[in-house]
Amino acid sequence: MSASKIIKVNATRSTNDKVKMLIKSKKILSGDIIVAKYQYKGRGQLMNKWHSSYGKNLLCSILYKPLDVNIDRTFCINQAVSLAVLKTIRKFNNQTSLIKWPNDILSVNKKIAGILIENSLNSNKITHSIIGIGININQVFFKSLPKATSIKKISNKNIVIDRVLYELIDNYKYYFNRINEIKYINDKYNQNIFGKEGCRFVIKGKEYKGKIISISNTGIIKFKTDSKEIEDCDSRKIKLLYD
Repeated sequence: MSASKIIKVNATRSTNDKVKMLIKSKKILSGDIIVAKYQYKGRGQLMNKWHSSYGKNLLCSILYKPLDVNIDRTFCINQAVSLAVLKTIRKFNNQTSLIKWPNDILSVNKKIAGILIENSLNSNKITHSIIGIGININQVFFKSLPKATSIKKISNKNIVIDRVLYELIDNYKYYFNRINEIKYINDKYNQNIFGKEGCRFVIKGKEYKGKIISISNTGIIKFKTDSKEIEDCDSRKIKLLYD
């Protein structure tokens, strides 16, 4: 991944949308990153809203143009990004943090970061990815979000947001440089996923207890519940619950 140019804005609809605008105007290159103090239409996975107080957290999106990644390996990008965000959070937080498949990072079983990746495809190749990240850093009150937490809420320390940003950029570079090492990325990802020791699932509106066996490099989850044998599933058919 090329060197990053950091573009800072006070507020934007969403950092992913800002990257799209800059792509159209040809004012952004692979590796450049947009950082905002506030998003007034922040989005998460499956069009969920991302709520964040002004200037308290890291809200950013990076443009990534992979050299040679086929469509069937899109989840490898998700894995690399998840590992980069996880490593960043662990730098500032010594409590247990894990990747919650497919797009969140949990710390002490609460959501501390979210990931939204939008891929642009041409034929059987990924032409570019817009990678949106929200990391809760100095926000301690989360109205109507009892399952959210932050680095400050856990550590009781104020963190300089730019320190987290620079750490994230370094970790991006590390994992993107190894993205073609499929076994390494997949093994590392599976070593750090939430639910291997037990969790709850919702399948077709019904809740089950069980555990994750593994997650493939195409994003398919292999799991076992108390009442079901080992099954494979994608994120459209199953939801992981956390306390």
